[in-house]
Amino acid sequence: MNNYEKKYSDILSNCLKSGNKVTGRNGKTRQITAAQIRADLNEGFPVVTGKQIFPKSCFIETEWMLNGYTNVNWLNEKGVKIWDQWADEDGNLGPVYGHQLLNFNGTNQLKHVIEEAKANKYSRRLLCSMWNPSDLSKMALPPCHYSFQFVIANNKADIVVSMRSLDLFIGLPYDMVMYASILQSFSNELNLVPNEVVINAANAHIYEEHISSAAIYVGRKKNRLPKLIKSSSFSNFKADEFEISDYNYEPRLAVNVIK
Repeated sequence: MNNYEKKYSDILSNCLKSGNKVTGRNGKTRQITAAQIRADLNEGFPVVTGKQIFPKSCFIETEWMLNGYTNVNWLNEKGVKIWDQWADEDGNLGPVYGHQLLNFNGTNQLKHVIEEAKANKYSRRLLCSMWNPSDLSKMALPPCHYSFQFVIANNKADIVVSMRSLDLFIGLPYDMVMYASILQSFSNELNLVPNEVVINAANAHIYEEHISSAAIYVGRKKNRLPKLIKSSSFSNFKADEFEISDYNYEPRLAVNVIK
């Protein structure tokens, strides 16, 4: 088993066995506090192999976000429907992730973080936030992953992601691919080596409807991680420039996204 999926399986198993049973806004969950999962990109590109997921849709959603888009029609044209259930009749989501990255009260955070990194590679201020209290009421869904920070040392770059809420079974595999692609593209632009993705989640949970599927995944064989053979730049992120190889996976475990 690859190290990334070993850690992921351990967190799922812990949540299944020891998680608190909580009934929240949208159903019953098993819940743990302050979960952390790490993926070393030197081991391979962190796409789970114990079940099939679709990395291309992750890359498309990442391009959508980094370009400041907040309407699902752009995603739909490319076959991605993940945000549809939150959108209004015109496809709008309000000032969600992409809006805050490019226009947080007038600040383009993506431009700022690149300029800061180029001026001071070891800056401890390479941070973007999507949690804007003045806009939360206008959002279809407040940001689950609400900030990310690049940390650079010895010509290697890490990314640390903060999450208020993490759907462990459905969300985490896609969030990991998203932020691994962001770290890779950032490293490309700064001539750095992408190193590690770290995701910290205050509230990590498995929905009751997903428990049996999560248990199947935990017990399955895991394969070697695929390789990322092509990627894009951070300032001009293009999903179709990403390509992975040797993605060998076990069968899909299809469950519904809980709104």
